[in-house]
Amino acid sequence: MKAEVVVIGSGISGLTAAASLAKRNRQVIIVERNQKPGGALKHFVRRGIPFDVGFHYSGCLGSGEILRVLWEYLGVWPHLRVYPFPSEGNDRLILRNSGKSVRAFFSYERLEDELRQAFPNEAKGVATYLKALRDICDSIPFYNPDLPLTPFLRGLLPSAEIGLAPFLTSLIKDPDLQAVLASPAFLYGVSPRKASLAVHAMVAHAFISGAYAIDGGGQAIVDAFLSVFRKAGVEVITGQEVESIFVTDGKVAGIKTSEMEIHCSQAVYTGHPTGLLNLVPEGTFRQAYHSRLQGLENTTSMFVVFGAVDNPASLRDLTWVNHYAIPSGLDILDVNLICPEEGALLMTAPGRRYSDPALSGAKRGIILMRPASWDEVAPFSMEAGKARPASYKKWKTQSADRLLDQAKKLWGFSGIEPLAIGSPLTFRDKLGVPGGAVYGVQHCLNQYNPGAKTRLSGLWLSGQGTLMTGIVGASLSGLVTAGEIEGLEPLWDEVRQCR
Repeated sequence: MKAEVVVIGSGISGLTAAASLAKRNRQVIIVERNQKPGGALKHFVRRGIPFDVGFHYSGCLGSGEILRVLWEYLGVWPHLRVYPFPSEGNDRLILRNSGKSVRAFFSYERLEDELRQAFPNEAKGVATYLKALRDICDSIPFYNPDLPLTPFLRGLLPSAEIGLAPFLTSLIKDPDLQAVLASPAFLYGVSPRKASLAVHAMVAHAFISGAYAIDGGGQAIVDAFLSVFRKAGVEVITGQEVESIFVTDGKVAGIKTSEMEIHCSQAVYTGHPTGLLNLVPEGTFRQAYHSRLQGLENTTSMFVVFGAVDNPASLRDLTWVNHYAIPSGLDILDVNLICPEEGALLMTAPGRRYSDPALSGAKRGIILMRPASWDEVAPFSMEAGKARPASYKKWKTQSADRLLDQAKKLWGFSGIEPLAIGSPLTFRDKLGVPGGAVYGVQHCLNQYNPGAKTRLSGLWLSGQGTLMTGIVGASLSGLVTAGEIEGLEPLWDEVRQCR
């Protein structure tokens, strides 16, 4: 087989890179190791209930905002039904230490009003924090498309060297409010004590500016891209794991799976950066690059219960509200190995937001999750695909029961039947990431993540580890990688014409 470009992996960054290159008339083939494309976007079904794995809601989908603009450019947008959260929609946070409840609205004005009322002595700090988020994002082309892209990618934001923790503690004295303002860390998986203000701002701003649901969830996004691919002639090969990238005269010449070879001049690798080292011939990269990739710190993992209730009406309050419970202070992602379920928790029911009658079963589904550590599953770890010991299944069941007990104590929800359970082992095996890191590589202080370009001609990186985390960050990384191949500014100019 032949193609101009092979994209390795079909998560959102791979889908975006492939669609961007195909729009530039490149012949593209996507190779995916799993049986279905989509990575963490795809859903799975238990007892007629579709569950989203990695997509629950998103920012940046309002008119003129970058994810919507990108999807309009790629032709994905017309295939989606997108709903803004109503004005009463919010992330409702319970502070575990004090019992205080705070609504984090998806609006700068409403959020500031809520925080001023809840923490009247911290009004000045709240205003300074929110202004800082806006100012930082005004200097980033993804949030201010009038700016060119290249200087941002080649340079370093001054705020990238400012730590989130010292910034917050300099403004805010109340540990409850510190936790509330740091809570978007749940959406990028880095401890507030390691996070930079810039990364935090990029993630937090996307949601404070407005939250959106997609009918059908992450699977609808995958299906929309597949519709675009059918028209553009992009082939998606599933169930094939790439075993090697072969090189001729110092350039990419193709890829090999257990069943086929595809000759190409460009390859885009979208997995965890360390996985690339096993695919290229020995000596392709300098030892310093090996050490750099192998030394990257990863984000937190998660323990997740996918459950169901008999009465869908009991989940009505979860339709436009996501419930969080967080400890006070800045250690909101820390995992207490003795009682991990007593740390941060999230309860959400994204299926409540589906309107498609074919997905009506989703209205009975509920998802509970908490940060998890690899140390919790290390005693059971073994090679992917091997049968798990009975002790692991017992641990999962007991951990799920404790999480459900917390949901009952905190929010009064009972009668939830667990239908599936995900642990760091699950995410390691299904997503192919070390330690089951749900957001891949950390974007944090004192860590320099790899860019899209490698020293091997024709080999490129994409994915959460290269630019930003989450659906917005991974999508933009796919666009940037395509831009590195096609020319950054010409592609960026085409995209922003869709505003």
